[in-house]
Amino acid sequence: MFKEIRAGKILTRRERIILYFTLLIVSVSTVFNLFIVPLFKRNSKLNEEIEITQKRLLYYRRLLSQKDYLQKKFNRASSYLNVASESQDVFISLLSTLEDLARQAHIRIIEIRPQEIKKLDLYKEIYVDVKTEGILEDYLRFIYGIENSLAILNIKRFQINARPDSTLLEGSFYISQFCW
Repeated sequence: MFKEIRAGKILTRRERIILYFTLLIVSVSTVFNLFIVPLFKRNSKLNEEIEITQKRLLYYRRLLSQKDYLQKKFNRASSYLNVASESQDVFISLLSTLEDLARQAHIRIIEIRPQEIKKLDLYKEIYVDVKTEGILEDYLRFIYGIENSLAILNIKRFQINARPDSTLLEGSFYISQFCW
């Protein structure tokens, strides 16, 4: 019943072509899945790392471009602190700072009266009463300049009144400064 089958005659020509084609597809897919897919995954992971590194470099470049600005601001602050701590008369530095801020804001100072000095544990607080005149926009610039000054100024109290028959306003400020 069983016929003797030779190895070469088991498959027809068409079946051999299909077998070889199937073996080729299986071997190509095995090579693709074992070698090429991991390379693509590694490549995409490296691309993500490159993008992250590029973003970091842009951030660091931006910080480096601001280095000079920050260094100038630090030098101004440290020189001010050194001048204020070395000087015996801190009122002079406070008054000159207020005059500079008023000049920048186009506010005219009518009168400056130094007040008391409160000595606390770690620092001193110096008070000054300032009378000024100017227009509303200039007062806004002046107040902004005081609050953002490197001299650590603080407005304790202020009052702005309208002058009769004039566009100018009269201002009265009670300003303090912290120093060591």
